[in-house]
Amino acid sequence: MPSDSRHAAPMLVRAGEPALALKRIRLGGDDHEGDEREAFLQSLVHEHPEIIPMIDIEPAFIPLISVCRELPTAAGYIDNLWLTPEGGIVLGECKLFRNQQARREVIVQALDYARALAKLRYDELEQAVRKALQAPSASLYDIVRDRSELDRAQFEDSVQRRLQQSRFMILIIGDGIQEGVEALAGYLQLHAGLHVGLAMVDLSIWRDVDGRWLVVPRIPLRTVLIERGIVVIDASGAPQVLPPRDAALGRTTTEPRPYTASEPEFFDQLEQRRPGLANLVRPFLADIADLGVVPEFRKSLILRWGASSDVSASPGYIDTSGKVWLSNGWGAANQLGNPAAGERYLASVAAIVNGVVKKREKNWPIVVGADGHVVDAHDLLKTVDRCNAWKAAISQLISETRPSE
Repeated sequence: MPSDSRHAAPMLVRAGEPALALKRIRLGGDDHEGDEREAFLQSLVHEHPEIIPMIDIEPAFIPLISVCRELPTAAGYIDNLWLTPEGGIVLGECKLFRNQQARREVIVQALDYARALAKLRYDELEQAVRKALQAPSASLYDIVRDRSELDRAQFEDSVQRRLQQSRFMILIIGDGIQEGVEALAGYLQLHAGLHVGLAMVDLSIWRDVDGRWLVVPRIPLRTVLIERGIVVIDASGAPQVLPPRDAALGRTTTEPRPYTASEPEFFDQLEQRRPGLANLVRPFLADIADLGVVPEFRKSLILRWGASSDVSASPGYIDTSGKVWLSNGWGAANQLGNPAAGERYLASVAAIVNGVVKKREKNWPIVVGADGHVVDAHDLLKTVDRCNAWKAAISQLISETRPSE
């Protein structure tokens, strides 16, 4: 088999036996028909969505729940459609391509699909899914029900909101995606108004001596989003172009700020569960930015600061239910050699909400409010004084754990 410099061959190692290199299966080879190869990929990622490393692409879009293949739209058929339990929408386009022109074309095609999808209402999307599944009574909510905390009305509203906002995640999935594709991200500019994240997922496939297949995912490209301005039509019908708005920090800026697709997903999920709370979180993020604390959007909102050249620390994180978990601040202080600073940090935050630090025998301590439950973001952020007090506690934690010169 010809060598492939892009992928070192995985080795099969058995105790007491010589190691064997696995054989690369190239779906683009002469022994596979084109449509058949792509249908195999569609089926593979539909039946096993866990193969796609969404935790490394956009963590807010996990888990993926397979909905259908060959979803009909005005622009053509979308290879794969997934939803998340919170109503996130992920499109997949499976292609086997061997040159850069083909990669350009598939990105433009996927964006066309996204634009067509954005024109649908919830009921129209559900009807298209029924056609793809050939199941006239299929329900989107029933597909996700067992894994979602939302009721039917909340889920429908969540999906409808994403359709209206043209907010999706697009996955280009193939076998043999080469390096050097970063420049292709510019094709996102062809579709102004879409708030899509895009990632390329290369699935290399290997076969062992017993005929079993090993699928190895790789992510050669993942884009960020850049909000360049919003056109608003007022009551008089006159269009007005607003400057970009920093989605995380809740402020208007003259410079567009790149952000990941997980950021609006987090705030959407937070707003779904706790209406209005995002309006308290965003200004606080802006306020603590001068401490060097930046938001990292994953499944939760993690507060981060660069404690040292090799340590990224956190004073805590906020989950999509609005709970604030502060133990990371205690853990960071311990890691940085000043456990007393961690104790003081937790005590200071507990005092803000008239709560206590609850110590646990085998786990890190947690801060609970006066009601005995984990601290709620609303209780920490509902007044300027409380915001300032939490900021001061974070500032003290950073100062006391700063490495000496």
